[in-house]
Amino acid sequence: MSNRGQYYKQKYGNKRQRQASYQPQRGTSIRTPRDLAEHLSQLNHKPYGAYQDLLGHHYTFRDFTLVFEKVQKDPFATASQIRVLIQDQVAKFPSDYYFTTDRRTALSDYLTRQLVKQIHALKMDQQFQSQSWHDVKGGNFEMTHPGQQILERNSIIICDGTIEARFTFNLPARGRTIVAQRAIEVLTKQLPVIITRALKFTSHDPQDLQAHIQCYEDQQWLRRELPSQNLIAFVPDGAILPRASGISDQPLTSGNVVPFASPDTLKIKFMCPSGMQITGMGIRPGVTMIAGGGYHGKSTLLESLEQGIYNHIPGDGREFLVCDPTLCKVRSEDGRSIEGIDISVYIDNLPFDMNTKSFSTQDASGSTSMAASIQELVEVGSKVLVYDEDTCATNFMIRDQRMQRIIKKENEPITPLIYKIRSLYEEMGVSSILVIGGCGDYIDVSDTIIEMRSYVPRNITQYAKEIASQYPNDLRQEGGESYGNVAQRTLDIPAYTKGKVIARGGTTIVFDKQEELPLATVTSLIEQGQTRWIGSAIKYLCQKSLTKQNTLKNTLEQLDRMMERDPKISEDSNSSSSSSVQMLESPMDFIEPEYIHGEYVRPTLFQVAQAINRLRGIRVIN
Repeated sequence: MSNRGQYYKQKYGNKRQRQASYQPQRGTSIRTPRDLAEHLSQLNHKPYGAYQDLLGHHYTFRDFTLVFEKVQKDPFATASQIRVLIQDQVAKFPSDYYFTTDRRTALSDYLTRQLVKQIHALKMDQQFQSQSWHDVKGGNFEMTHPGQQILERNSIIICDGTIEARFTFNLPARGRTIVAQRAIEVLTKQLPVIITRALKFTSHDPQDLQAHIQCYEDQQWLRRELPSQNLIAFVPDGAILPRASGISDQPLTSGNVVPFASPDTLKIKFMCPSGMQITGMGIRPGVTMIAGGGYHGKSTLLESLEQGIYNHIPGDGREFLVCDPTLCKVRSEDGRSIEGIDISVYIDNLPFDMNTKSFSTQDASGSTSMAASIQELVEVGSKVLVYDEDTCATNFMIRDQRMQRIIKKENEPITPLIYKIRSLYEEMGVSSILVIGGCGDYIDVSDTIIEMRSYVPRNITQYAKEIASQYPNDLRQEGGESYGNVAQRTLDIPAYTKGKVIARGGTTIVFDKQEELPLATVTSLIEQGQTRWIGSAIKYLCQKSLTKQNTLKNTLEQLDRMMERDPKISEDSNSSSSSSVQMLESPMDFIEPEYIHGEYVRPTLFQVAQAINRLRGIRVIN
């Protein structure tokens, strides 16, 4: 073999054998950026697995501490997880910005956005553009990009003014060989600049930061104030509800943008904690019907109400639009699985004596899926359900006078929602908001009727009732004397959920590399981090057998209480130093304590319930 051939074989050849034979050397605590640079230099041109030497050490920079939580074993694997800790005396955020849970959440969200912004500004979110195997790859940071909502995340954790940031770093390589100089440049020079610009108080405009926190705080207050005002939703005057496009959550800014304006008969006024006075449309408990012509804003209003369980950033257009936090959407889901749910309230007397008091199927129809969804959500405590006629099964929504006469009740298993919606509210305390464009019979069961005309709401309750009285429907009541039963179930989660969990695209969870849980119909899920947490939570519940010990509702309420805890200081178990490192622990970390990362976003307990109920293979054990 030529000298040139020997050179390339030594440098790039026989990779598997070299990777397998490499044993990381651990135990030395590297304490300075200079030590880190020297150590990386020693790893230069070694097999990629040598990066594992970075584990078990903490690197103390002037303003922060860097810890590698997980180091990728291959340049094509998931990026390495890093944690950056900046002490309160360095960050210097006044306690006014984080002394309550609401303010801490808002500050964490703000700093996450700033960190993403600074990483992008320095082009540190871009990998080297490689043209061949031998070009340098990696050398970039990655962090979850927040959307229009201010959510609880574990990407930034704040405890008594100390801040921990969690994100990923693709350790650079040429092929599967370490490129130390790029790693040194990014970690010892670029990272300190990013941290200073993003996580130190002196780098921010106090007015901008205060506005972000106040916006969140006022929205939280408004939502908590709804029950005392006998409301389930509030839409502020001046809100911009339309979005830029079907694939963008940004507000519409061009064309005919119509700010929301409440009808006088539904107008409510609030004085927020910040001193801001706000007016808008209040929606009261009961049954609310949203009517109007096509393309006049009915579904846009309903979609905005569905998002009212979240707080939005300043300038989104939907800030201060708030709803009851238990609000959930019900829609038709052909093909979903259902397990052991009592749908006899809506569906009974099926052919072949099928049991609808504990109904199970692997291939639900539109009507059975809607019946199951309502019962599942009421089971775990939802007090507001919303429906859009466009995504509902027609035979579940209505059976008109002619069909009642053609198909006798004893031959029709389905009791449509229209016959149960009043008792659902009056007996179970569950309000309904419906977009109705073609079924006027709902006028008779509605408390409030809102017409959307060119995106402007009008209270037409009295007018619509008068029209309905002139054209009575003469429907035969099929709903019975009471609403019926809602069972509290204890569930056994299938064992396959103990396997590896992957959140794919924010709408699918994959368990054990093969079992898929589609969640595209749970439209309130807005960030992949929520789906990721739900997948990990299901795995946690299965491993601990928690759902076997209590009802689903009580189990999920226990999970929710655990997420209500404050962040705390914990010892870094990966540190090999004789003096352990104090890092921070997020209340979301408990479901996966062996793998700390910053990719979780808190979902609602109702979203977790919706996911569990759609698992194939769950079993009712009571």
